[in-house]
Amino acid sequence: MSDDFIAIIKDYKEPLFYNSEGSPEAYKLCIRHLSAAMSAGLAKLSNGYIIPNEALHIVDLEKERIDVVSTKVKLIKLEILK
Repeated sequence: MSDDFIAIIKDYKEPLFYNSEGSPEAYKLCIRHLSAAMSAGLAKLSNGYIIPNEALHIVDLEKERIDVVSTKVKLIKLEILK
């Protein structure tokens, strides 16, 4: 991940989420797994999909971009990080 993208993440004003099986890089940058949006009151879970109550800001770590999503998202189950 580039230093420029890390700087963008650190300065970002909205809560950031990622949607994969687990990412040590995201954890180190305080990016929460998408499933945390439910406990934050920002979304609900229905049939394996996260349905946002408002727009969610989702980090694509591979493409180094942040997508703002307001439609349902298929949740990727988080596995335990080792």
